[in-house]
Amino acid sequence: PGPTGEGSADRRPLPWLLSQKIAVPERVPGFVERASLAALAMPTQRRLTVLTAPGGFGKTTLLAECCRRLREEGVPTAWISVDEQDDPDVLDTYIAYACQSAAGAVAGRQGLADPGAAGGTAENCTGLALREIAGFGGPFVLAIDELERIGNPDSVALLDFLLQRGPDNLHLAFACRMLPGGVNISAAVLEGRARIVSANELRFTRSETSEFFRGKLSRSRLTALMSESMGWPFALRVSRNEMESGKPKDPYASRAFMENWFESRLFARLGAADREFLLDIGLFEWMDVSLLDEVLERRDSGRRIDALSVLAGLIEPVRDGGTDSWRLHPLIREQCARRRFLETPERFRTVHRRIADALARRGDTVAAMRHAVEAGEPDLAGGILDRAGGVYLMLRDGRVRLQAADRWLGEAVIEARPQLALVRCASLVLSGRLEEARERYRSACPAAGLDADEDDAAFASAAADCVVRGMIVLYGGERLDSELTRTQLADLGRLAESPRVDALTRGYAEYGLCMAANMTGDLGAVGRHAARARQCFERNPYMTMYVDIQLGQAAMARGRAEDAEVHYRQARQIATRNYVVDAVPAAVCEVLQHELDLERGGCGGSGSPARIPGALVTGGTPFSAYAAACAGVLELKLGRDGADGALAAAGEMLDYVRRARLPALADYLSALRVSLLAIAGRIGEGEEAWASAGLPADGPDPSRRWWRETEALWCARLRLAIGHGRYEEARGLARGLRGFATERGLGRTLMRALALSMVLERRAGEGAAARQQLEAYLRAWRDAPYAGPLLRERAECRPLVAAYLTSRSRSPLGEAARSLMAAMERADDPRRPVLSAREIEVLRRLAGGRRDKQIAAELGLSPHGVRHHLRKLFAKLDARSRAEAVCRAKEAGLLTGGS
Repeated sequence: PGPTGEGSADRRPLPWLLSQKIAVPERVPGFVERASLAALAMPTQRRLTVLTAPGGFGKTTLLAECCRRLREEGVPTAWISVDEQDDPDVLDTYIAYACQSAAGAVAGRQGLADPGAAGGTAENCTGLALREIAGFGGPFVLAIDELERIGNPDSVALLDFLLQRGPDNLHLAFACRMLPGGVNISAAVLEGRARIVSANELRFTRSETSEFFRGKLSRSRLTALMSESMGWPFALRVSRNEMESGKPKDPYASRAFMENWFESRLFARLGAADREFLLDIGLFEWMDVSLLDEVLERRDSGRRIDALSVLAGLIEPVRDGGTDSWRLHPLIREQCARRRFLETPERFRTVHRRIADALARRGDTVAAMRHAVEAGEPDLAGGILDRAGGVYLMLRDGRVRLQAADRWLGEAVIEARPQLALVRCASLVLSGRLEEARERYRSACPAAGLDADEDDAAFASAAADCVVRGMIVLYGGERLDSELTRTQLADLGRLAESPRVDALTRGYAEYGLCMAANMTGDLGAVGRHAARARQCFERNPYMTMYVDIQLGQAAMARGRAEDAEVHYRQARQIATRNYVVDAVPAAVCEVLQHELDLERGGCGGSGSPARIPGALVTGGTPFSAYAAACAGVLELKLGRDGADGALAAAGEMLDYVRRARLPALADYLSALRVSLLAIAGRIGEGEEAWASAGLPADGPDPSRRWWRETEALWCARLRLAIGHGRYEEARGLARGLRGFATERGLGRTLMRALALSMVLERRAGEGAAARQQLEAYLRAWRDAPYAGPLLRERAECRPLVAAYLTSRSRSPLGEAARSLMAAMERADDPRRPVLSAREIEVLRRLAGGRRDKQIAAELGLSPHGVRHHLRKLFAKLDARSRAEAVCRAKEAGLLTGGS
């Protein structure tokens, strides 16, 4: 989620409400040190620790104490308090957010750095976080409190995934009244990897009870209290509050049910005014003084809480920055909410409504909507979102916040407020449910386009429609020449120039034009639109992140590899610092960086993505990032599994995009599949595949295609012509592709065209022409250092480079030729070390002269984690020092593109 109001761009944009949910509770007054119990429950002792007992047994207190000790020892420790609203998507984001915050606390910065695609079955925010946890090189603890409140089977499955598939250094700790069905701990217990700490172990002993009462109990009173309470910590707390308040001590009676405790030991000891105050604050999940005073129309809320001695130890203080806030113990909150609803339902609704209004004024739109629904006023929830800007919530705060808001919208509310149908459409797109989004958009009767003569309300509605239509165009894989795309591009131009729009809308329009220019290959326009968008997004890190992604892609297409890497790194830093709960930006940065590495001649280590990151499939992503991900995976498959493995993967990708009705991606992937068939020598099958996919018989028309489509179609057609031996036709195609690349300034495309031109002329027996193409490649390589295109064709091109070095070794291009020859030899060396993506990142910074602390700060690791990766690098490179490791890496070609 992004910022909800004004503030600097580097301000942490996550709402305070979310921060409280992952904060380890502080020690309560009268805390009793239970060293032996803490040692027994310490999560690092085993894979899984489960504290299970009825309410009030001190599970949270004990687990929090263990977590505080671990943090003091420098062990990254994440905490999550879950509740019934935590469906799989919400729980997934909180797990990732908690882990990110824990990692940042150890590393001295916010963020797990550059999470990559998750493996296994949970390719989502959690999967991205787990991959980074595996690289810490030491124990990492994830504690989850109130686990019994999880009821969704898919949420339970996510927890089971953590247990069964998490990295070896992940230690889990659960606190719950009972384990939800579906979390299988039996195997872990039998294997000695799990320990259940039950109610019997959590009960206070006689000596602990005496210490808890500070030795003020007589022997007989201590005996009676132990008999009556049976060591139940909650009962002991209530009894001690009674003793310290100086009120008469009624004899303890047998308490069969939890509710009896509240009636006789909490509510019965409150005056009418205090009881009403407590019932009111029980409706707040989190609260601070200003929020309480505003909602309850008081000026003494903080003092009132301090004066309620019966709440000592039952209200948890949590400090976030400079704000003191609290939450009632869940048992108290449940009872308060239930009693308030049963006794005074109108007051129940009134307080929730006031909380909703107060949070809406604070800009906490999603929490405000939840309280509005609790108040029984779903239309109020719709009004809150409407006033917050509807779909513009995504542009300000990010996709996760928009989807969270959409969950509180009922169909009746959308029907009453048609403008909110656009929110539902956008949420469907962002969930990867594109066909539903298209149907919903068509049924919402959107505007045909912007009309400058419309009144302000109609114009604003049309502008919001433009935002959603743009998502359908970009995420839905619309072709450049479709009616929807033409309307969208025209409207973006009108919005960018209109004096009637605010900065956010104008920024969106400029960003949309920037993205469109990037996709069409109008790279000069990318920078102009990006600069204007940045001015509009000055205090909006979410959209600034995506502007950097666009600039990085433009630099990559030009061949400016170092500039591209700078922009990708900047975007990734924002993503991992501020938006870890949104898996998509980090995944996009990952696949684009991987694409850049392959263009520079990297071979893809063990950490390279072997399939499309799940976040890009289930979360949806624009055409360019998805196309880059597909191409990267297919290239890795080709190198590791051969043509058959790559073709099988391409077939699966094609099936998906066709089912999802993504036309531009379908043509793009069809072209990649044809190229793979040609590489495999199956030219006839390639021609059949071209025809059956309905690809253009006369070649691609750049005016009707995105540039990635044009490049893929042209390369595929050129490979088929070469394979058939139709060399004149192939020369015409090669000239066309080189001309297209030169005209658009597409350095990457030009390098591919030149590499294929070398193959063409060598196959045709034209040695002089082949050498001319090689010299053109060598000249271009100095500006666009992309060895990848030549490495892909090295079987044909190696003899050309070798002959050139023999005859023209003193040529000004000789150094470039020697570098490329060395790269081709290394690519064929089976002894070449295979490094993970994280090891490569550490290695690059090592080559740049950075020390351990600098590397740790940049990558979100602890210094211990950096040293862990260095030990692995030394072993793989057979090096004894940092300098030797860098030297051997350069010799092996592991530092490419000026790294």
